Amino acid sequence: MVSFARNEIISSTNIVRQFSAVLKSLADKTRQKVVVIRNNEMEAVLLPVDEYERLVEAAEQCEYAEIAVAVAEREATPESAYIPFADVLAVEGIGEDEL
Repeated sequence: MVSFARNEIISSTNIVRQFSAVLKSLADKTRQKVVVIRNNEMEAVLLPVDEYERLVEAAEQCEYAEIAVAVAEREATPESAYIPFADVLAVEGIGEDEL
């Protein structure tokens, strides 16, 4: 679980009142992130744009790695394990003429 410093936690009421100052603190790296609290529950996290972009890029790289693993596994599948398309259609009750 991510932890937040005391100055990184702000209520939704105060974020409205101090929005410009909060954005400035994120831009000048005074704060790394800000969590917005509403009804004593964490509702949102504000991040600097460069940090958000870094996180999105990291998520994309993870997805690419997962795809690469899936492709490698499929390439290693012996042809004897393949199921003919006609058999798949038959199991699903679809006639080839319905395609």
